[in-house]
Amino acid sequence: MAKFWLVAWYEFRRHALRKQFIWALLSVPGIIALTIGMIRLAVALEDRSDAVGYVDQSGVLERAIPAPAPGSKPDNPVSGSGSVVPLVAYPDELSARVALDSGEIQAFYMVSADYRETKRVQLFYIEPPAGVVYQQFQRFLMINLLDDLPAEVAARAVAGSNLAVRWPDDGPGGGREFSQSTFLNNFVPLMIGMAMVALVMFASGYLISAVAEEKENRTMEVLVTSVSPDQLVAGKVVGILAVMLVQLIAWVVTGVLAVWIGGGWLNIEALQNVTVDLRLVGLMALVAVPTLVMISALMTAVGATVTEVQEGQQVTGLFIIPIVLPLWLLQVILERPDSPLAVALTLIPPCSVITTSVRLGFTSVPGWQIAVGSAIATVGALVSLWLAARAFRLGMLQYGKALNWRHLLAPAAAGPGRRSV
Repeated sequence: MAKFWLVAWYEFRRHALRKQFIWALLSVPGIIALTIGMIRLAVALEDRSDAVGYVDQSGVLERAIPAPAPGSKPDNPVSGSGSVVPLVAYPDELSARVALDSGEIQAFYMVSADYRETKRVQLFYIEPPAGVVYQQFQRFLMINLLDDLPAEVAARAVAGSNLAVRWPDDGPGGGREFSQSTFLNNFVPLMIGMAMVALVMFASGYLISAVAEEKENRTMEVLVTSVSPDQLVAGKVVGILAVMLVQLIAWVVTGVLAVWIGGGWLNIEALQNVTVDLRLVGLMALVAVPTLVMISALMTAVGATVTEVQEGQQVTGLFIIPIVLPLWLLQVILERPDSPLAVALTLIPPCSVITTSVRLGFTSVPGWQIAVGSAIATVGALVSLWLAARAFRLGMLQYGKALNWRHLLAPAAAGPGRRSV
């Protein structure tokens, strides 16, 4: 067992200390930070707080009841990310135009005298105002049209509807809510599934070369004198999985910081009210972890069957295709998440990861389906580890030649003293 951990530690250190890995580790936080910065810059450029004027020729705005501030109450679905633009009344169009030309206001509205019949409102500006101006004046106009109602009722009517869809708590993924303020939370399972795809693509080169390099430079003979093939293969797989875990932790930490800074400090609406349901994370881990081990072991087995690392990297796409297959059928799965196709893809690895993440994000999945999918993936992981070790043992007998998969899948492997035919 000590040799197994030595192999795992060596494989982890060999890849984790590479410059390419360090740059890849830092690239994701850098890209996310740049994206948040660009979003904040776009919001800042659009978020002008200059006053906006209005001319009321109809008498609708005579009382000038102010609209409720965005997000001022828990039941107000209006976003609070935008600034409140001051509204200034002008007696006539001429005075408003003078204020606009002098730069005192960024625009002004003119409510026509026959507004109650025609609903005609004109907007005058030199440069188009920010989107918050349209929203704020619309709320201002609406609450003054409802001046015959109690103030609380009028404010709630102006706030609009806040539709929330809730799943019953009758299985994994149930008991959740999908609404405007929490929509990002429902994409957490899908993010976990996509993270696995990214991890496989990121580590595919490491997995293929885990054994192929030793076979290519003929150090395999030296290694097997001190460690068994099973320990060597298992140690390499665990070491590379540890590298992938470090990458995953870096992504998680980056995501937490992005939500904390973007939603809390920069007031980016999409990053506010984000919560993570640990139940969903646990359910996804039951399916994703054994599937990831299975894919890693199979890629290692491919590395043991080829004669050159480049040859093994050419077949990486064969592992990516079944993982992303549910994305090609995404519309079908979303329209009928409980169809036989969706259930079948939930049970069959490696399709099960993306399928489970999509279904958990948008519906409730029966617990037995996740349990069976996890069990099948676990069996697949154990078989794949055995297959990788067997490919390693047979590969020692065929230097310079690609290992025949027909021999690899034969009922019995050739012993070290004879060659299978």
